[in-house]
Amino acid sequence: MFMQMAARRRRMGGFSPLALFAAGEPGAWLDPSDLTTLFQDDAGTTPVTAAGQSVGRILDKSGRGNHATQSVFASRPIYQVDSGGRGYLSFDGTDDFMVTPTITPGTDKVQVFAGVRKLSDALQAIFLEFSPSTATNNGTFRMTFPTNSGVAGYAWQSKGTVLSGVVSPTNYPAPITTVVTGIGDIAADNATIRTDGVQAVVSTDQGTGNYLAYPMYIGMRGGTSLPFNGRLYGLITRFGANLTADQISQTERWMNARTGAF
Repeated sequence: MFMQMAARRRRMGGFSPLALFAAGEPGAWLDPSDLTTLFQDDAGTTPVTAAGQSVGRILDKSGRGNHATQSVFASRPIYQVDSGGRGYLSFDGTDDFMVTPTITPGTDKVQVFAGVRKLSDALQAIFLEFSPSTATNNGTFRMTFPTNSGVAGYAWQSKGTVLSGVVSPTNYPAPITTVVTGIGDIAADNATIRTDGVQAVVSTDQGTGNYLAYPMYIGMRGGTSLPFNGRLYGLITRFGANLTADQISQTERWMNARTGAF
């Protein structure tokens, strides 16, 4: 396992997602591969030390303090390790989810990078949503895995005052491991989804305004519906100026080293 991780680090050339937050950008960086960031309780007093333990708190490595927590024991994801030695959080597709504190973006641009394994396409599921619901709130976004019940794609939606969405250019039947990137720019009416680097873009109207101040829900809509059934290998959410193509590619490669998708 040590040799595998060392090889991954060499391929990344020393890149760290922390560079994405160097100018004080709001957001969160959650990294289940870093066992020191995982705790069994939401207060962060009991460390996770082995696979099979529940996770009540995962620390935000961006430096912004947006740690994701779950106070209810039965709704906590489980820390596991796959056959390649990669750590992940397992969401059961029933009631598991985590939530961050309120994040105040102060911008109309966001980039989200996720390493996931989708285990079922039976029911539409919210992997990630900023606010309790994009349907009722402005200045928000969401990732839906799968797109709809029985539809095996991935979807990204972004909203100023008008909701705009884009789906992956092809379906990805479960079970499947994927690095998914969502890019939103309200003013530019840009909604982009990238699945293992394959890109789809729409430019329909997103209305006006910035992304507003909300918690970020991981694994379920508002903690009440559309639960995600699968694995979370990593999640980076960054509110700030658009990234270059090279920055996007570097971040996706970093995420893939912890996900093993491509």
